[in-house]
Amino acid sequence: MKTILLVLSLALAQSVLAQPASTNAPRQHPALVEFDMSGLDDMRARVRAVVDRPADLSPDKVAAFGRARLAAEGGDAAAQLELAQMLHGGEGTPRDVDAGLAWMRKSAAGGYGPAQAFLGVAYTLGQGMAVDRKLGEYWSRKGAAQGVELANFTVAMHYENIRSSPEEQAHALHWLKFYAENGFIPAYNEIGYRLMMTAQDEAQRKQAFTWYMRAAKALDPSGLNNVAYSYEVGQGAPQSDEAALGWYEMAAIAKSPPGQTGFARLLEQGRGGPTRQGPAPKPFALYLLAAKQGALEAIERLVKVYDRGELEQAADPAQAALWREKLRLAKTP
Repeated sequence: MKTILLVLSLALAQSVLAQPASTNAPRQHPALVEFDMSGLDDMRARVRAVVDRPADLSPDKVAAFGRARLAAEGGDAAAQLELAQMLHGGEGTPRDVDAGLAWMRKSAAGGYGPAQAFLGVAYTLGQGMAVDRKLGEYWSRKGAAQGVELANFTVAMHYENIRSSPEEQAHALHWLKFYAENGFIPAYNEIGYRLMMTAQDEAQRKQAFTWYMRAAKALDPSGLNNVAYSYEVGQGAPQSDEAALGWYEMAAIAKSPPGQTGFARLLEQGRGGPTRQGPAPKPFALYLLAAKQGALEAIERLVKVYDRGELEQAADPAQAALWREKLRLAKTP
């Protein structure tokens, strides 16, 4: 389970912002500064070195692989998962991901909860196979029914508030809070979102907002954006354009597409006062950054900008058509 959480944490890791190349250059708002990818590239290289490390064919590992294979072929479900992991990691045998997945499926089909949990994660995240959320949820539910913590967490991430039963929502919140209390920061924002979507009164919305704020203080991009939106609309927090602008600004610096869009929207409308972290960027530049990452509101705004010739841009039917097509594709299931 620690391995899976490490993978999730690495997938959610944010790269560091680059600094301006020269102190004599005009200052640029950090929301428009490109990421310095060198640190992230180094981290990826270290992860890849572990993933691609040579198989360990030492005598002890080869002997352990032989014992696991013998037990697995004899029908021992726990040994089948052990064999799957050894094949995946190249322990005592040349690495063979496909064979490893086959043994993991066999172990899961034999009713072994940990194998069901790992298979659920593999399908959910597309680890060694195509993403299949239905199979991911199916196997995660199987593992969850046996009390496997990882499976419970994966099932929680599958539940949709609107479509889930109250019992499923309670299950999701229980396991999300379990992981949040153990320091898994992305769970903070997920809890806030689920509580906000199901809130029946302002007291419940305030409770959701406290989880958004915990995520924001940990510099989680989605948490920063959700705190900003809560202040913008007065949902779980007092309505404040000034506070909304400040949090959207931080979300945009963290490269959150909704944060970039919200920052651009408030700047365009002249709401919230001056920026805090640097000279106010052009709203068009922020919309463009967010649109390139697939933010629907930003794409819709660019269509209108090029249709009408707004935000200091000349009307451009070709660009309007290009972004209109991107909008169509983004909305296509």
